[in-house]
Amino acid sequence: MCRQKPTPSEIVFTFAGNKFKLKNREQFNNDTFEKMMDKKNSVVSGYEITSDENFMRKIYPVPHELDIQLNDLYMLVTKGKPSSVKKFIRLIEKYPQLPALKNYLSVLYVNMGNVEKSHEVNHWIVAEHPEYLFGKLNLAAEYFEKEEYHKIPEILGESMELKELCPRRDIFHIGEFCGFLKIAILYFSAIGDFEQAKIRLGILREADPDGDDLEVAKKYFFFAQMKKARENLIEVEVNKTILSDIESPPRFYHKEIALLYENDLYLDDKTITEILKLPRQSLIEDLNKVLDDSIVRFNYFKTKADSGDFDDATYNFVLHALFMLSEIEATESTINILNILRQDKDYIELFIGDIITEFMWLILYKTAASNLDACKLFMFEPGIDSFCKSSVSESVNQIAQHQPERREEVIAWFRDVLRFFINSSLNDNVIDSGLTGMLVMDALGFKGVELLPEIEQVYQKGIVDLFACGDIEEVKKHLADKSDVNFNRKIESIFDIYEEIKSWPSDDDQPWDDNILEDEDELDQYSQAVNATKKTGRNDPCPCGSGKKYKKCCLNK
Repeated sequence: MCRQKPTPSEIVFTFAGNKFKLKNREQFNNDTFEKMMDKKNSVVSGYEITSDENFMRKIYPVPHELDIQLNDLYMLVTKGKPSSVKKFIRLIEKYPQLPALKNYLSVLYVNMGNVEKSHEVNHWIVAEHPEYLFGKLNLAAEYFEKEEYHKIPEILGESMELKELCPRRDIFHIGEFCGFLKIAILYFSAIGDFEQAKIRLGILREADPDGDDLEVAKKYFFFAQMKKARENLIEVEVNKTILSDIESPPRFYHKEIALLYENDLYLDDKTITEILKLPRQSLIEDLNKVLDDSIVRFNYFKTKADSGDFDDATYNFVLHALFMLSEIEATESTINILNILRQDKDYIELFIGDIITEFMWLILYKTAASNLDACKLFMFEPGIDSFCKSSVSESVNQIAQHQPERREEVIAWFRDVLRFFINSSLNDNVIDSGLTGMLVMDALGFKGVELLPEIEQVYQKGIVDLFACGDIEEVKKHLADKSDVNFNRKIESIFDIYEEIKSWPSDDDQPWDDNILEDEDELDQYSQAVNATKKTGRNDPCPCGSGKKYKKCCLNK
């Protein structure tokens, strides 16, 4: 096949024997070329890429009487009505040489919800049109959906290289090229060969930075990496909260403390002000009693909750006490607050909930910032939930951002904590991949570049949850970034906190969304088959045969 010459507005450049054609020079610069050349083990060679929207018509010519119907046919496909099947069958019988019609039929079945029939058509396409690349991509996508990954190289070739798959072709359409790369990335990600997937992801990013194929590939690559990483997560065995038979509440100095046990999360300003005006020392003692009461009577409250007797007005007294202590900056209560964070997950779920990630750092910032030694010793204790410890490290992170004069003190604190985990063993029941990941994330928050040696060591030890902070290269990139980005969180008053909590939607305000899926289900969305093919309109089917709308495919390529 003759090579198509580029138009004056296009530029052709070569990477490892492969000629890439971009629509305009603005898309290409020396940095782009250098990035491409830096990739090892090139997987592309010996062919050109074209963005000519009519290129596929030259390979599979469309008769004029059919060409004028394509937009209407595409609309039938998108509507997914069973009555359209017969029409496509008749057209396929009339134009058996056009694989795009069969591809349309395959997509129609998908939109009808009949995936099995769609798969049958995919096999039909490959059997009758072995050179039709979109058909092979459809079939490979089917095997991906079924998790029959070993069959994908049988369709796309062991090397997963376009030129080896189609040796008689010298030019490929950008839609074919990107579709092929997408399936290859999904395949390598699924089998855990992230290096090969990453190489192709980089090439796809350069070829079509705004395309749907890249978006799908990035998401699956990310989820596959995270899924693999989480298979090897290390978690501490959290100490159980000690249960007692005590049911009687403590005696308080101030009768107003009873209000904490009688209100939901929405304390009014008058009640808050009334309590905060009480004598400081006796108020702190009462609030500490409230915290201790939640632990001593945890069995009592949990039994009531398990029996269905759950009311916000009954279980939010712990939060009220914490917010009060933080408002008056009760440094005397640091030990009491840390003791709350020593409790098990059932306790945290019952009394703290989402506050553990939203405001616990602020509570500690206002009460424990002057006692970082106690906070550090708390981080060394075994059997404590990772989110409870993370709230401590987040508070220290925020000290560095709000009190820059204490940066060296914060650096020393994080260095000691990271080294503690580096030198610990799994038998110590202190190492938790999620916690170390969040520690790294906190260090990134205040650009703790001085901590890079310790951060590299926790990565080398394999005790970092990549889901929390990314891989070491991403960490280094962030630390090297000189841009002045502010990651500090707002220091709020107790009144601001309650106002913010009031704005949170309740469970009753949020109808269930079937599209909110677990990772496994979400991944299935990204494994759908590669779809089928006068002046082309933005919403018309793309002439390249990809099955996408023109605006989502070749319009901007």
